[in-house]
Amino acid sequence: MKEKDLLDNEVIIKTRILKPAEAIGKPDRDDFPLLKGREVLMEATFLNVNGQAYTDAPSEFAGPLSRIIDLPLDDSRQKALFVAALNAVMRYVYPDLTTIHCKDNEPEECAREIVNFLRSLNPGSLGLIGLQPAILASLVNLLGAHGVLCVDRDEKNCDMVKSGISINWGDKLGMETLFKQSDLILATGSTVVNGTLEDILSLAEDYHRSVYFYGTTIAGTAFLMDLNRLCFKSR
Repeated sequence: MKEKDLLDNEVIIKTRILKPAEAIGKPDRDDFPLLKGREVLMEATFLNVNGQAYTDAPSEFAGPLSRIIDLPLDDSRQKALFVAALNAVMRYVYPDLTTIHCKDNEPEECAREIVNFLRSLNPGSLGLIGLQPAILASLVNLLGAHGVLCVDRDEKNCDMVKSGISINWGDKLGMETLFKQSDLILATGSTVVNGTLEDILSLAEDYHRSVYFYGTTIAGTAFLMDLNRLCFKSR
């Protein structure tokens, strides 16, 4: 980045709870997290290029990239700032990287494409980390309720039944159980902000499981770490 004289450029992050049409358009489903206000999209702008990150701890920032790099990353607020900025900078350096959330019925279309890809891997069971209702429904259509497990870190979702699946609490014990009982793992990219990415990668190594991440939040991180990412409708 220093070679490209990027460190002293301004990174402007604006955070607000987007209206449904701005955040996700007008999908037929009404149960996406963005429509329920539990998380928001934080958007970073770097040299007129945007990157986004899901977070439940939004904040505002305006300053040079060097200040973002120096953040201690002690909490979700700092991690969200860092990840949104990282996605914007990576998109600037690699224009083909998709960092903007899809809209309208594209999340549901993406869910079907993700499941079509996973079908080619022929898993007997699959664990979903992070409740995305359209993806969960598509997975149940593929494997049946007996073949899908789901954990989430939203307390309002814990023990809720969705698409015939009981949503379990996504702490380390819950995720370890999921890894033990699943042939393949699909995880939300928001784990790079909520601090669970390291645990997921460690469990994947311990249990020899392949993990695929979905969404735009993890776009830059997945590129840098060579992680599997499925995000078919993002821009």
